[in-house]
Amino acid sequence: MRLVQLALEETHLWVKVNKRRDDLEWRRLARSQAERWSPPVNGSIKCNVHANWRNSMLHCGAAWIARDSSSLVKFHAREAFTCSESKLIAELRCIIWVLHSVRDLHFDQICIASDHKDTIAAISSPNQWPRYRFLLEEINHLSQSFSMVSFKEENISANLIVRDIAKSVLRDGRFQSYLAMGGPAWLPERLHREATYNS
Repeated sequence: MRLVQLALEETHLWVKVNKRRDDLEWRRLARSQAERWSPPVNGSIKCNVHANWRNSMLHCGAAWIARDSSSLVKFHAREAFTCSESKLIAELRCIIWVLHSVRDLHFDQICIASDHKDTIAAISSPNQWPRYRFLLEEINHLSQSFSMVSFKEENISANLIVRDIAKSVLRDGRFQSYLAMGGPAWLPERLHREATYNS
């Protein structure tokens, strides 16, 4: 009887532990799916942006990558900026650069996605950020060049590719700016995984 009781307790414990592991795995999968890159609405372009700012004494690396609703990479770009007083100023300068670039490429409907919460908050409520008025007014002025423009806060995990491109400026000394069609040659597998996941 004792052996049967121990077997039943072990079975109950095994089921409980494995159910908890399955629940944790399911929650982790659901969270990772929610945090992945999501495509823009049909007919528009989504530009993920990032400014890699370390401190007010160093240059900043900036990058953007533009994808359509089919997750196809249209363009990507990298730039080195002179010193910025703060992370927010660097991000706002990056968005101004992106708006100029996509306007020159004749995109008409765009979504700008940044993982920097304060940047999106400042653009959404410029009156609450008077210190950055000049930059925010320039963003507002450039936004009028498009039939539709939106600004979206992106999860960091959904912005990793553009973060890597921006980090390469300071990490690898890649101060040469460029704009290229398609995705970066050194990240094709990650771009393919994101595109495949979202198809």
